Amino acid sequence: MADSPRPQDDGFALAELIGSVALLLLGIVALIGALMAQTALNEHARNITWAMNDATRVMERLRLQNSGDACAATNVNPPAGFASWDAWLADTTANGGGGKSLQPNPAANERVVPTTTGTDPRQVTIAICWRHRNRTLGECDWDGTQLIPNELLVMPNDTAAIDSPAMLTTLITCRQ
Repeated sequence: MADSPRPQDDGFALAELIGSVALLLLGIVALIGALMAQTALNEHARNITWAMNDATRVMERLRLQNSGDACAATNVNPPAGFASWDAWLADTTANGGGGKSLQPNPAANERVVPTTTGTDPRQVTIAICWRHRNRTLGECDWDGTQLIPNELLVMPNDTAAIDSPAMLTTLITCRQ
């Protein structure tokens, strides 16, 4: 009895096909995870940029109101007609700061926190607290409707001022 030749294997085995599909799905899931992480990082970077822009506008207004011949003593109060720096920054009229940058609902989700020490020159720190994805960034508490500054929160490199990922500190004195 002669041995007949074995038939050639012309296709993929089911196990090879399942393994290939599993590797392909693993690669797709990894790419989707990387895309989602990059999107979150982009949102965070955008928010820090917008918050720094708002802190810069407040600091520039402080510089303007403490210059000129009329300046007798440093003034860190909000401009006349505004109860707070938040109100000034939120105002989009010609007298206001142009509107808060962080979205959505910047009236509740963004807070400008000025802190001052000294007399002349005065050290001024402008910190911006904000809410993003149900998290509070900066040394503020969320009471369900608004952000409230809270210096007692533990922050890395804690200072006497309200700390935030977006904050500016400078010395201000009257300039003629």
